[in-house]
Amino acid sequence: MLGFVGTGLMGFPMARRLLESGYKVVVWNRTVDKARPLQDLGALLASSLREVAEKADTVMVMVSDDEASEAVVRELLSSRKGICFVNHSTVSPTHTLQARRLAEAAGSAYLAVPVMGGPSEAQRGELIGIAGGDQEALERLRQVLSAYIRELVYVGSPEEAAAVKLAVNSLYFTSMIGLAEAILLAEAWGVEPPKLFQVADRLWVKAIIERYGERLLSEGKPVRFKMRLAAKDMFYALKAGYDRGQPLPHIAALTQIFLEAATLGGMGEEDYTNVIRFLRSRAASTAQRSQTTLAP
Repeated sequence: MLGFVGTGLMGFPMARRLLESGYKVVVWNRTVDKARPLQDLGALLASSLREVAEKADTVMVMVSDDEASEAVVRELLSSRKGICFVNHSTVSPTHTLQARRLAEAAGSAYLAVPVMGGPSEAQRGELIGIAGGDQEALERLRQVLSAYIRELVYVGSPEEAAAVKLAVNSLYFTSMIGLAEAILLAEAWGVEPPKLFQVADRLWVKAIIERYGERLLSEGKPVRFKMRLAAKDMFYALKAGYDRGQPLPHIAALTQIFLEAATLGGMGEEDYTNVIRFLRSRAASTAQRSQTTLAP
């Protein structure tokens, strides 16, 4: 039997794909109601992480951050030795290194396989997995992981996989915020976005327009990735650079933008592309303060 821990926006469709592929799965989530619908598809709903450890030899983990991941790893290891961990979470390289060492000391295998793609790709089984860890263990699980991962790209150690995931995310976020600011710059001079896109579509940046243009301008978009998690990812990327003495000034700016949007803008649970609304509102606030200051 397989275990799956964390059934949020990403974990739920991933666990469902395993069930639909015919695997027996025991699931656990901190908020039980988020995992309960999987029972209708045949999942066993665990009352604790200890129960997951007792029933599953291999446990997939998809949680939000280092703290949640560490708590899960420590609890599972204290419950049973010899578990094979497959951590799909986007966490820091430092945490990944510590988790790997804890697992290996307990005779357990630890694979880091963070994924690229959102809930819709997970539902279709079209995620890209960035894999790190023991290659033999990974090969044994390749068929299982193919339930929701279309392609596995092996990069080395678990901590290397964690670093690559953060690096790729920084490229995604850079492209998205760059387009958001380009739209706002054009709008500031009375140029509607379609005119901007008309030119950009003829250049190599067309791919950025195709991926983010409509999402940035849409008001009723679904939540594919939460703003607070974008802030978390960029903070982890910034810290990963700090841990190796590598300055990352642009990533520092990204971290600040997402953090301000999540906290000051109250957008923490909204899709990260709503950052364009936050930037618009900040400009409006600045203009209002300037008018107040200049008023006689």
